[in-house]
Amino acid sequence: MKFILYRSTLAAWLLALTSCAATPGINADLAEAINWYTGAAGHVDDARARLLLERAAASQDTLAVMWIARVHSTGRMGFMQDRNLAQEVASNVIQDVERLANANVAEACFLMGTAFAEGLGKTVDPVAAARWYERAALLGNMLAQHNMGNIYASGTGVPQNNALAVSWWLQAAAQGDAIPQFRVAEMFERGLGVDLDIEQATRWYRESARRGYGPAQVALDRLARN
Repeated sequence: MKFILYRSTLAAWLLALTSCAATPGINADLAEAINWYTGAAGHVDDARARLLLERAAASQDTLAVMWIARVHSTGRMGFMQDRNLAQEVASNVIQDVERLANANVAEACFLMGTAFAEGLGKTVDPVAAARWYERAALLGNMLAQHNMGNIYASGTGVPQNNALAVSWWLQAAAQGDAIPQFRVAEMFERGLGVDLDIEQATRWYRESARRGYGPAQVALDRLARN
């Protein structure tokens, strides 16, 4: 019953989007949701992030609705994974997201990267995803910087390059994203893309753990035993 009600609410949001123009920028609730989701607010809190995201989407904000597609795509932020629902939502707003991205709205550029990376309203295209992520990252988008680190680390849509992965992760880490903080620590610990530096590794593991990212605390405990 709850899922039926959720889909009914979602349908209402999508209907409203057809009659209202999206505005450039980012909804305040969406921005706060992202900060709790990443830990940039000081601590990772998926439950709070989810409530804020749902409130932003209920206001018919285009980017927030695209985020609803994103979280359902892989089950992020405590949402149930539902690829069919993710595709349905994305297909209804992707044109407006792309219009905002072409106007250099950083969050929209990031979401276009997600669209091409995960096949949300677009055909999967890692090279196109990388282009949009880079555009958003250069505009200062934290999660785009995070994902630029990911794609350079894995060589997805770009040539594999550990140094560039660290460079992008450091930018996201400096903005408070807990997972890139952990990734940077791993790279310092292993000497990948940077000189091996256990002091720097410990610093970044500690920062990530402080924000509630569990694997970082595990890494700190392991280093303490060695």
